[in-house]
Amino acid sequence: MLNKNSTQAKQKELLNPHHRELKKLLRYIHRLANHKLGYPVSLLTYLGIVDNQILGINPDTLANILLNNVGDPFVDSETSLMEVKKHERMLIHILEKYYGLNKNEARGYVTTGGTEGNFASLWWSKRYLINCALDKLIETDDLIKLLAKQEQELMAALAKISINAYQARASHLQKIIDVKNNLHEKKEIMQQLLTPTVFYSKDATHYSIPKISEILHLNIHTVATNKDGSMNLTSLKKELILHQGSHPHSSIIVIANIGTTITGAIDDVPNIKKIIDEIKPKLTFTMHMDGALTGFVLPIIKPFGDIPNYFDAIGVNTLVFSAHKYPGLSQPCGIILARRAFFDKAFEKSERAIDYVGNIRDVTITGSRSGLNVLMFYNALHTLGLKKDNNKLKIMLDENIENATYLYHKLIEIYGEKDVYYPNQFNVMFPKPSMRIAKKYQLMITGEIATICVLTNVTKNLIHRFISDLKIDRRKTMKANETKNNIRIEDLTEKHLKPAVDLFVKSFCDSEPITKHLGMTHAEYIPFATGVTQKAIKDGLGKVVLNENNQVIGLIIGEDLADTFVPNFSLYPKMKPIYGLLEELSNPFINGKKFKKNKVLHTWIAAIDEKYRSHGIYIELGMSHVESAIRKGFNFIYSDFTNPKSEAIVRQFKILRLCNKLKISDYTFQSGKPFEGVSGEMTSYITPIKPGVTLESLPECYTSTEKVK
Repeated sequence: MLNKNSTQAKQKELLNPHHRELKKLLRYIHRLANHKLGYPVSLLTYLGIVDNQILGINPDTLANILLNNVGDPFVDSETSLMEVKKHERMLIHILEKYYGLNKNEARGYVTTGGTEGNFASLWWSKRYLINCALDKLIETDDLIKLLAKQEQELMAALAKISINAYQARASHLQKIIDVKNNLHEKKEIMQQLLTPTVFYSKDATHYSIPKISEILHLNIHTVATNKDGSMNLTSLKKELILHQGSHPHSSIIVIANIGTTITGAIDDVPNIKKIIDEIKPKLTFTMHMDGALTGFVLPIIKPFGDIPNYFDAIGVNTLVFSAHKYPGLSQPCGIILARRAFFDKAFEKSERAIDYVGNIRDVTITGSRSGLNVLMFYNALHTLGLKKDNNKLKIMLDENIENATYLYHKLIEIYGEKDVYYPNQFNVMFPKPSMRIAKKYQLMITGEIATICVLTNVTKNLIHRFISDLKIDRRKTMKANETKNNIRIEDLTEKHLKPAVDLFVKSFCDSEPITKHLGMTHAEYIPFATGVTQKAIKDGLGKVVLNENNQVIGLIIGEDLADTFVPNFSLYPKMKPIYGLLEELSNPFINGKKFKKNKVLHTWIAAIDEKYRSHGIYIELGMSHVESAIRKGFNFIYSDFTNPKSEAIVRQFKILRLCNKLKISDYTFQSGKPFEGVSGEMTSYITPIKPGVTLESLPECYTSTEKVK
């Protein structure tokens, strides 16, 4: 059966013109690789010196050899022939037809992703707008040179006028001032002509736009957004009028979003164009569509209705989208597409060319570009049948939207309609769940909102698994919140002594690994727990958690390192190895130091009733303990832990230092290993708790007791 299927697959492949085309390309590239001498590429993977099979890339494949498209894809290299520019052009021609442009009217190239596409668009736009203003620039530059010459001549003439000829000097100085003012005005015009202004939606446009504008020395101007993240057209009109008044010679670049990252909002491009056209005097402008995700399906979703094309008809010159987002390639890549008239104008004065590959115009950002990305993109378009029509793509998109709608209704069942938002094609937003759920399902988190982007990988099966996990997570969270709402934290006092000791004993004898390993009974442990708790009450360095019935369900105990608890081993001899282990853990930090009072607090005992664990009470109790210590004047907390969960207290702090770490089973006491077989490690930390205190000031909290040799 396997052989039969294999034979059928091979026969099908032989009948596929697209597969035959790529196999022919592979044979051609093989011949080129075996004769390559000139260019600085050593072909390590092709030679097998670097084996890419671990990455799933087999020898003798197009993926295992360098394919380098250098510069403009519409000009083939003369001698650097290991390129696939022909396929890049075919790819562009497929998209040209798809977006409604006339044959051979599109220019562009395959990019590394949306950011590079935005970069190329703004660079091309700046060149285009400057070239559109070239006559005025030349005229203004000539006037600047003439005025500068006049200024020099007037200054020279001023030196020849007698210092006593007050009237003549005053008249001459006025001429100099007039020329200087005129010169400043012309320079300001020149600056405006050379520096277009980018208008983009505040907090909705991709973060790359202001970054690129800074690199290209473009002015930036933000526009307010609507609730769904789309550009507010009233705000745009106001900002354009204000800009026209203050910078009448500055051309503009408008960034229109075709699917914002969070809400998927699409800007009203036709009406943006209408507003620009209505501004008087007429603005010199170009418009760019950033369609990172949704740009690829623009002709199918038709947000602007039935239009003949997505460039001329709506006044757009450039469009970018990320192919790794949609349709969803395995490597980050994208494309920039531009109207040919715009592109040719942008590069009509281009002096840069790459001589050693055949004087190819340098119109790309990166220069060398991945030919493999081009082939993957080209292959995806063929697989989706886009060369013929968009039927397959439409089916895929319809399924995405159906699943997004399905997810939307499932989330409404959990949160209610008010807290779930599905404004556009792919993105569904809802209240942020726990970070465990957010990480497991890789949700987009912004503030208290989570976003799911329903693309082809998001099946109903995946949605069911997510919803099931979310319901369980919600129940746990609600239970934890309910528990927190019914508890309170108080200082440990005499009235809490017996229940606190009972919890102390039960927690450590029944749950603490090292105590449990030694087989200590409750009766054997009570004297130790009582002594520690009584000292904490006396020192005022303990906290308890009480439930709605005033029962002690948690406690935490600290001690001042200037006045530590002194054990009485005659009352609890089995505690000796535990104390020995704690001393070995603390020695690197404690030894050789005499601590000053109320400077370093040692947190060493904490317990939560088993029924109330995993509700976040432990961290809340720990932070209350820290706040109390700060009020008492402590600068630092020293803590030791027998399990990673307990470390959650100190993990709340950004600054902490690991003092020591011991493997419990390795500890030796009286020539034996009392904890052999106990897994895990013990750790100790020091952390500053008072605002403004740093670890560097720790030596101020003690004096050294080590003898100077």
